[in-house]
Amino acid sequence: MKKKELLAMPQVTAPPEMIAAAMADQPYTVKRYYHTETHYPHKTYLKCTESKGVLKACFFLRDSLITGDILPAYELYISKKERGFITFDRLENRWSEAKLDRIDWPHTYYCDRQAWIDPESEQTIKAYFGEENGGYHELLSFQRKIREEQLLARHKRETDPWDEDMEQVPELPKDWKRWAGRVGVPEHFIYYHYKKRGAKVGYCTCCEQEVPIQKPRNNKQGRCPRCRQKITFKAAGKAGRVFTQQYTAYLIQSCRDGFVIREFDLQRIHPRDGRYREAQVCSHETRRVIYDHRLQARAYYWGVYKQKCARWIAGAPMLPSWHGNRDGLIYGRTLPHLAKKELKKTGLIQWIARRKKADPERYLEALRRTPQLEQITKADLWRLAEECVHQNGWFPQKICFYSSSSLTGMLGLHPKGLKRLRQNDGGYLFLSWLQHEELLERPIPDELIQWFCQREVAARDLQFVLDKMSPLQIRGYLIRQMHEMRASCRSVVNTWADYLSMAKRLKMDVNDAIIYRTRQLRKRHDKLVKICQERVPELRLAEMSEKYPGVDAVCKGLEKYEYQGESYSVLAPAGVGEILAEGDALHHCVAQERYFERIERGESYILFLRKNTALDKPYYTLEVEPDGTIRQKRTEYDRQGKDMRILEPFLLEWQTVVSKRLTAEDQRLAEKSQALRSEEFAELRRKGAVIYTGELAGKKLVDVLAADLMVNKAV
Repeated sequence: MKKKELLAMPQVTAPPEMIAAAMADQPYTVKRYYHTETHYPHKTYLKCTESKGVLKACFFLRDSLITGDILPAYELYISKKERGFITFDRLENRWSEAKLDRIDWPHTYYCDRQAWIDPESEQTIKAYFGEENGGYHELLSFQRKIREEQLLARHKRETDPWDEDMEQVPELPKDWKRWAGRVGVPEHFIYYHYKKRGAKVGYCTCCEQEVPIQKPRNNKQGRCPRCRQKITFKAAGKAGRVFTQQYTAYLIQSCRDGFVIREFDLQRIHPRDGRYREAQVCSHETRRVIYDHRLQARAYYWGVYKQKCARWIAGAPMLPSWHGNRDGLIYGRTLPHLAKKELKKTGLIQWIARRKKADPERYLEALRRTPQLEQITKADLWRLAEECVHQNGWFPQKICFYSSSSLTGMLGLHPKGLKRLRQNDGGYLFLSWLQHEELLERPIPDELIQWFCQREVAARDLQFVLDKMSPLQIRGYLIRQMHEMRASCRSVVNTWADYLSMAKRLKMDVNDAIIYRTRQLRKRHDKLVKICQERVPELRLAEMSEKYPGVDAVCKGLEKYEYQGESYSVLAPAGVGEILAEGDALHHCVAQERYFERIERGESYILFLRKNTALDKPYYTLEVEPDGTIRQKRTEYDRQGKDMRILEPFLLEWQTVVSKRLTAEDQRLAEKSQALRSEEFAELRRKGAVIYTGELAGKKLVDVLAADLMVNKAV
């Protein structure tokens, strides 16, 4: 339908009988809880015409009719052939695609379903739609059908690719139900009937035969003498209806694109009244994952789609009850064929054979992250493979040479080391000690490595002392300290590492055995903690001076930025010590390392703004670029007081004075500083960094920094 053609249709006006009906309507009152409302039998009046297959329905408002307005308020155009509709709102002079019950009617007219209609218009609607009735409801019913068709078409565009993907999923194996009942649900029973001298025969739900039993008791655990399956005895007359637990099972099948993993929830139900042999096996498929030849996965789950119907839906269910990563038994008869083709280069077959219960999808996800998992699995390094699958992708970061094509090269071992790793069923901890042994070029006994592994201590955890003591000496020291401190091995290692770190910080000779092998570790540790707390400023000054040796030299060349006005002065720090003292006095972030880095490379400098009446008392701290542009000006707790309005004229005066002292080198550094500042602002905007504490909490950091900027316009 074209809007110009619709507006060109003959204009419909209110006939005299419609105006008379509106004038004749008598009001009635409706009592509400706290007030009384006045209503009329009809709020809207309807007249319809048809032209060239288009039905035009015009809605008139009662208030307009009684004032002499004979033009409709809304004109609804319907095309049955094009399966569409549109409404022209003459009150707002605009088009609307809303249904009648969603049009923006005036408040008192909202969704009036009792529209007055003349007999001729009613007959027109009946003839157009071929319905027995004609009126407002037939118009709205048609609109709803159109919306439903459009919604289904939109859904179909999304679901058709899913259905096409699901068509390649094969049928269930013929023996699936039998396997699910006997193997997939490992919970089995032996039913027996009470007898005076005790039941001698019972029915096993696993082997599905009568078997001899001795002294059964209801709910007693045991084993079937025929199939050796673990069972629970059930007295047939006492058991009632029996439900097993719900178990997870997997079926892997070949498909067009590669293979599909199908996840099932299985349960077996045994009826009461002696019909326990007629067990019902409930097999509900919950998830499908289709893998192509590159192991790229497309996952689907069974759920309710758009509150319309139950079907296969792409993705994962957004339900708190769905947790995923569930181990389950795997149907075995499809595996030999898959082992020759689709799963040949994955190691999944060996993984399933080893574990019996597994989550194939989780294994393949780990394989996608770590392709070396196939080699590890096929080399029977089961503990290492287990850690790789279940520890969320840490493996590539822990292996030294994982880019190597050979397994020994990837693990950083010689063939003998690989053999020892396999024989000891070693994981990452055992591997870390074997790798350390390769660097040490001295053998470490397997028994010693196992001792460290049992206490979850890797070689890297002892790097602070391995260059001073052998692993055997370390074990002896740890055993003694564990006994004296009454602590775990991990706790002793952490205390030891912390102690030596503090000793190094205090410039003690950590290579002296008296220091690194102290007898009273806890006592020495606590003593150094106390010393460090007492000497925090001194230690921090020493650390920063050692880490940023160029800062003091830069500060000595900042005299050109000093200036004294009538009330205020700008001073340059003498070095790292004064900058740290400034940060402590004003409790702001000027002592952070990023400012020292900027000073060393000439990006920006730290200056002090002081009152002339108290030159020794910290007031404001300035971060200044080489050309005098002020990046930041902050007082206590990174704040700006109301006095900044008074200070800004002085800072402009200072910039004018400083601009006359600048050299060509200062200008070059200023250009570089400006470029770095622009990059930093752009990065902060990209990340959307927000301030979370203080008076500026909730504001974007880049906006605060940009507002604080004072460019030196005198340059």
